[in-house]
Amino acid sequence: MPRRGQPRTATRLDFGQSAAILRPLPSTRLLADAARFHGHLGPWLVLGLKAGRHARRKLRTTPFTLTARVFCPSRTPYTCFIDGIQFGCGCTVGKGNLNHARSPRCRVEFIRTAPARARLVLNLRPEVWNELHESKSGKGRAVAALGRAIHRRPVSSLFLIDSAPGR
Repeated sequence: MPRRGQPRTATRLDFGQSAAILRPLPSTRLLADAARFHGHLGPWLVLGLKAGRHARRKLRTTPFTLTARVFCPSRTPYTCFIDGIQFGCGCTVGKGNLNHARSPRCRVEFIRTAPARARLVLNLRPEVWNELHESKSGKGRAVAALGRAIHRRPVSSLFLIDSAPGR
């Protein structure tokens, strides 16, 4: 637990030639880096970021042995979820291990391809979907504040989680 006045620590992705591990990074820095990558901070970006980081931790894998298939509507703000996943787990369209499929709701399926196949599915909870649609966050500071609020919540309060050995 951090001391009062100190930021919580998160982790930073290291895609060096090592095992591409997650390194500690202050939570505020992680959000700033994700916002810089995406262009702004918002709740859909943060949801993807949290999903991607959760997958990397739970599946204990690198961006080179992980695939992500993202299901969400093909328009903003939902596609911001894709950028968050990319930033959070390191899967990219360029490497061919990040794919998007149009869907009326948001979910992501992660598959660890090595050393042993494993699968993790995160479905956005219906109450979170409704909360974000009922929110009058608008743009700018309000949407960034909502993103920070989402970041403080545990993954299990945001997603329904299903994990299984490889299929």
